[in-house]
Amino acid sequence: MLPKNQRAGHEDDQKSKVTAPPPPPPPVGKVSAARAAVKQFLESELGARETRITKIAPVEHGALGWSAEAEILVPNLEIKTLGLPLTQEILEQEYYLVELDIDLIVRSYEYLSPSSH
Repeated sequence: MLPKNQRAGHEDDQKSKVTAPPPPPPPVGKVSAARAAVKQFLESELGARETRITKIAPVEHGALGWSAEAEILVPNLEIKTLGLPLTQEILEQEYYLVELDIDLIVRSYEYLSPSSH
């Protein structure tokens, strides 16, 4: 058996090796998977800070994919280009229509005018 001071050091080494938490499990169900795909696309490609799916429906009963409408909050580019020192990020609301194919890959997306909502 190791002396107490060596055991304590060994335990500290184990405690300091923190591993990242495992990724969340994939969504269950087709609608959940489609929602997650739309949200991931809007956050990664358009820089959405917040995403709210307002409508999602299968195209031809899911045989051709999915169509979703979403409301997102994105950084206001006009304020950002001015380069003003701000204490908070200024966000603006935008609406998009996103179409996914059967494999949940984005087929197309379109900006929707706020007046259509």
